[in-house]
Amino acid sequence: KLAHGPRGHEAGHGLYIYRFNPTDGSMVLLSITGESKELINPAFSRFHPRLNILYTCTEDIEDHGKIAAYSINSDGGLTKIHEVDAGGTSTCYLTIDRHEKNLLAVNYWDSTLVSIPLSYETGHIIGDVQSKYDPKFGKALVAAAKCKGGVNHSNNDESTIKQRQADPHSHALVLDPYAGCMAYVPCLGKDLIREFLYDEQTGSIEQELNYLPSGLCTGHPDGPRYLCFHPCFPIIYVVNELSSTVAVFSVNKDLIREIN
Repeated sequence: KLAHGPRGHEAGHGLYIYRFNPTDGSMVLLSITGESKELINPAFSRFHPRLNILYTCTEDIEDHGKIAAYSINSDGGLTKIHEVDAGGTSTCYLTIDRHEKNLLAVNYWDSTLVSIPLSYETGHIIGDVQSKYDPKFGKALVAAAKCKGGVNHSNNDESTIKQRQADPHSHALVLDPYAGCMAYVPCLGKDLIREFLYDEQTGSIEQELNYLPSGLCTGHPDGPRYLCFHPCFPIIYVVNELSSTVAVFSVNKDLIREIN
């Protein structure tokens, strides 16, 4: 079910809610939810920026992932309100666009990028996948899944990395903070940062405008996993998983606004 090979026993539940004390760093367990039979391999969670809603996606390389929405109760507990198919395999990342009308999801294994409509008033998921972008353009994956004789993505030897990078593998999607029209996607499988034009009105990835190497082109694999914008300066930081490096890029925010 997973690309990597976790050790230990399967957990009985997938979501643990803690109260965090920023003064001393301590955490107190408040509640547990998400039985393993209904929430398999939760990979990532995202709070709504304005409402008491939490979105969580599940990771599965054989079947499509799921995206569940939970309301956050006054005691910190969660109540499930909706679930939708993620439109791809091994769902690993979620974000919400600037107008809070679309939830964007990244599917690592098949590398697809999807959008799902949200209610601005309630934050509830109000439909299935409305838009899907496939950087493989429908081509089949080259590498086999671990359960079908493929490599264990937890390893980092040369043969494993070769298989990990036989296909595109999108790992995140971060919208620019200036206009919200550029989607930056680190592709772990191809050592690239892809730049897409995003249309907030339709909630769709319109086209790929550019791509660039995620590191210094040393001839060794980088495997970009995540990126973030500096809060004040036009700078992007990219963390490369396979080379254990952080790459720094400048951003032309005036050009982004012009494109928008």
